[in-house]
Amino acid sequence: MKVLFIIILLILLFYFTESHLKVDMVFTYVDGNDPAFIKKKRYYKGEDRFNPEIRHKNINEIYYSVLSVIKFIPWINKIYIVTDNQIPPIDKKLLDSGKVKIISHEQIIPQKYLPTFNSDVIESFLHNIPELSEVFLYNNDDNMHLDYVQVKDIYGYRGNNIIFNVKNEITPCKIKFFASQKNPNEYIQRLLLTVMVLKNIDPNIILVNNHHTKILRKSTMKYIENKYYFLLDHMRQNKFRGNNYIQYLLFLITIDNHIHKNKLSKNFKDVIELHFEKNYYNGVFDDIYIKKYKFVCLNSMNFSYRDPFYKLMEYKLNN
Repeated sequence: MKVLFIIILLILLFYFTESHLKVDMVFTYVDGNDPAFIKKKRYYKGEDRFNPEIRHKNINEIYYSVLSVIKFIPWINKIYIVTDNQIPPIDKKLLDSGKVKIISHEQIIPQKYLPTFNSDVIESFLHNIPELSEVFLYNNDDNMHLDYVQVKDIYGYRGNNIIFNVKNEITPCKIKFFASQKNPNEYIQRLLLTVMVLKNIDPNIILVNNHHTKILRKSTMKYIENKYYFLLDHMRQNKFRGNNYIQYLLFLITIDNHIHKNKLSKNFKDVIELHFEKNYYNGVFDDIYIKKYKFVCLNSMNFSYRDPFYKLMEYKLNN
């Protein structure tokens, strides 16, 4: 009887610990239609060789991104939106309640790197958000959830160590394919450079990356800040995305896995990614109504499909 009591107590203790680990959500946001932003960007435009204007356009996706977290990840503690002194279209009640907080670049990025239009640079300073949880989730403003996410979908435990559930995307076959490209874009060039740097750290390192909700750890970000500062400083000199520095999230997530040996999966069946150059949105939207996708990435979605997208999200949030 005493043994049974101890087992039940341990189970309850585990459940309580798992359920009460504070986890925040961070979004990065930019309103590319803002006249002040456009003026600032044009002033530095001579340094921007790679970024099409579509990258900074938006259809107020952040509105649905935030609401999707509140509905489908109700155990999230706080939501932080990092932006360049812009006000995203968020319900005032959420801002007044403290559930959602706006963080300006000046609060987390040293002045010598500002202004910056480079997502890698901004992401490399997220750990400076005041009161941010040790474990936090990160999305771009065009990422949103379509179904419920449980704690076990995000992390578990191995002894006292927190183990992330990460989707492993970068296989040797894919790296070989990228390396074979005759005219690789800046993303592929940075990816290959980052792979080279990581393989110099450890030839057997497992490369981890994905294009959906990131599970990040502040302590790993601080570790990289101290140990690889010269790589970060070189990256941070680039106000716009380029091809001659490390891709920060690939570097970070791979190093975190190298340290903590996270649980890796190759299952992407619950994730859908839409690109602006595609022309089959209507069929895809119909598909989303039927299939149980948990996550959608509107990677610069075609503006002509804004209304069907709004309709889809209203349906998901209200049913």
